[in-house]
Amino acid sequence: MQEPGCLYRQLRKERHLTLQQVADSENSVSFISKFEKGGSQISFNRMIHLLGKINFSVEEFLYLQGRDTIQPIKSTFMSHHPIYLTAPFMTPMVTLLNSLTGDSETSATLPQSIEQYDAKIHQLEDAGNLNWQHYLAILYQIQQVLIQNDASPAGDPKTAFAKLRQLSRPIVTYLYNIDNWSTFEILLFSISHFAMPLQTVHRLSKIAIKRTTSTETFPMMPQMRFELLFGLFSTYINFRQMAWAKEALDSIAKLLEEDADSNFAIMLRFYRGWYDYIDSNGSVGEEMMTDVAAMFKLLNLRQPADLISKIIPQIKRNQRDPEKSMIFLF
Repeated sequence: MQEPGCLYRQLRKERHLTLQQVADSENSVSFISKFEKGGSQISFNRMIHLLGKINFSVEEFLYLQGRDTIQPIKSTFMSHHPIYLTAPFMTPMVTLLNSLTGDSETSATLPQSIEQYDAKIHQLEDAGNLNWQHYLAILYQIQQVLIQNDASPAGDPKTAFAKLRQLSRPIVTYLYNIDNWSTFEILLFSISHFAMPLQTVHRLSKIAIKRTTSTETFPMMPQMRFELLFGLFSTYINFRQMAWAKEALDSIAKLLEEDADSNFAIMLRFYRGWYDYIDSNGSVGEEMMTDVAAMFKLLNLRQPADLISKIIPQIKRNQRDPEKSMIFLF
């Protein structure tokens, strides 16, 4: 992560301000100089004061700090709207998330064998008592179970899901106990919900929306709430919980009334087509899904258009054979 002093110096110079011009009784020239060179620590209040001297907001400062050094969240369909957070958990969590969504740029850096997963899990567990490391270790354990099941000719999905349910219990307990969810909780739930019992997922989905109301105006929170609901829909429809799948779509439509976004509105049409296709046993819905791919092409958004084109055949296979062709989106 870029040192705050180094970034501050860059911003100050871009505004053609000298040390003498930003110094005052609270922050002397010598102190600011040491801070910019990484030679002194600074309190949060003094940092806010210094940023005021260069007419720069705290939020934008943290965004720049994260953008230059933290791997962004790139969701399955909305990757043209990456999310940056200046937090130590971001790159490890997003690396795992991108492996689930098939991001070729980052999946190659992930552990490629069960033994390497073991090493990664032990490394996280030995890193200390930070919560994000503990829960990331659980997420890797969940992935390890999936890899073992897929690699075994005698792999049994029911046995694998029973193990996943057990592994996810600490995450479920943690999420229930957090009164106000931040982006970390939303991200954790998004990545792990497929491993939880469906009844638990349904209850937590309502909690997720309710407990993010205090941060709903945080710039990236609306996007994360939308994408969580889209991901939950994929889980519900995989297990043919059609009422809950429709409920997720209705929740997205309600959020769109409060926070209109044309891309998410278009995506809602795709998901409604997906729902209709499964609900009608393939009789209707395909045209609606292909229409959305065409819309994204017209908007010159090739990546979501290509992804939709790849997913439609998977949806058709899932309609014919739900247990062997599940599609989880995160």
